[in-house]
Amino acid sequence: MEGYTYESAAKELEQILEALKNDEISIDNLATKVEKASKLIAFCKEKLSNTEKSVQVIIDKLEA
Repeated sequence: MEGYTYESAAKELEQILEALKNDEISIDNLATKVEKASKLIAFCKEKLSNTEKSVQVIIDKLEA
């Protein structure tokens, strides 16, 4: 997902979820939007995991 930041991915995911809640997505586009949401969720999870690992490395260095 080149060009995305965590914030931009989360914002787009929020927009998709809001559109789903408000029945703004047609049946023709539903599968595409759900697939996009799935990719955004995976991207955000990976970003969070990588950030958590980086922060832990920094904390470990401080405690050494």
